[in-house]
Amino acid sequence: MGLAAKVRGAGVTRGVWNIGDQLISSANNFLVQVVIARSVSETDFGTFAIAFAIFSVATGFFRALATSPVGMRFAAADDREFGRAAADSVGLVLAGSLVTGAALVALGLLGPFSAVLGQCLVALGVVLPGLLLQDAWRQVLFARLRPAAACVLDGAWGVLQLAAVLVLYTQGSRAVWTYVLAWGGAAIAASFIGLAQVRTRPRPLRAGSWLKEQWSLTRYLVPEYVLLQSGAQLAVVIAAALAGVAAAGALRGANMLTVPATILATGLMTFAVPELVRRRSRMTVRSWTTATLGVSGAVAVTGLVWGSLFLLLPAQVGLFVLGDSWDGTRDVLVPIIVGQAGSALSVGPATVLYATEGAKVTIRLHAVYAVLLIALSTAGAFLWGAEGAAWGMAGAFWLTVPWWFLAVRRHLRRTSVPPSAPAAPAPVS
Repeated sequence: MGLAAKVRGAGVTRGVWNIGDQLISSANNFLVQVVIARSVSETDFGTFAIAFAIFSVATGFFRALATSPVGMRFAAADDREFGRAAADSVGLVLAGSLVTGAALVALGLLGPFSAVLGQCLVALGVVLPGLLLQDAWRQVLFARLRPAAACVLDGAWGVLQLAAVLVLYTQGSRAVWTYVLAWGGAAIAASFIGLAQVRTRPRPLRAGSWLKEQWSLTRYLVPEYVLLQSGAQLAVVIAAALAGVAAAGALRGANMLTVPATILATGLMTFAVPELVRRRSRMTVRSWTTATLGVSGAVAVTGLVWGSLFLLLPAQVGLFVLGDSWDGTRDVLVPIIVGQAGSALSVGPATVLYATEGAKVTIRLHAVYAVLLIALSTAGAFLWGAEGAAWGMAGAFWLTVPWWFLAVRRHLRRTSVPPSAPAAPAPVS
């Protein structure tokens, strides 16, 4: 019992719950998309993919704008101060999602789109507040070191959305907008579960105050998110333009096979940032360095082992998973695995920088990475096709790795890493 208590005290149990939640969340999205893909035409599923992409971008944007500062600055706060931060941040998400949803409804009704896409945009606009609120409560629970509660929230959403789309499937519905309503309607229901778990009502009228209070952090987080998203998407588009659409499919296929390592990286970062914030007052430069190496090492080793399995398994396994796309995917799998190892090594420094309010440093490194990613993948695709593009992406990751470790070391020595002061967040230097 003594050892178990120590393990729990060290946060290992919470780390397992964080990773478990990432698995549940990814499984939710995967299963729902499988059901929808089997229910509608290929063209209509492409329409749903557009809606899902809009949702994904909106989710990342509002995390950077509203909820990420809760984990970075308020994980160690008392219940009253944390409740205020949760109410204000989720209030901003509620206000922003209502405005965004209304814009999507107007766009779907008035835009020069096909009837199917227009209906899909209207449906997404109606349910977007629920989708974003569900994610906002999830982020708040992570920040409060309650990943088990986040698992319950995501699990409830998963059951509700799967039940809703299965009802439509069994009834033979082929209208994609009905599936969007079912998917998002389940999130609306789940958002009330999140409200009950946190026991704090959103305060949308405080949205402006939250933006002003957290501007010293979000002014870096938001453009950083835009940089990473645009860089990754543009690299694939350019590869497709230079090496053919099959090249883009091969890159996507390889990335899909390495998803478990991505889930681990996301789960560890989501777990580690608030955990480290809570311990800021007791940590030294040496302990921060240990945390950096520990997170990076765990993600890198897992990614290498997992990715290498697909190089050793019989070709029939790859054909079963990816079908005709396997041949092209296998050609780019080695550079994708190498690149993912480089990406994994940056997770530790990024985690420590976020936990010590070093977002000003991370945005500079991510900007350099985005430029290298586009430049090297473009050159690689032009010279050697899909495999060249993959090696270019790997090069972008590895060229920035040393700078991540130098930057975090310099940041820790330059700042004394003072205890967080939630009542009056210190601006990023």
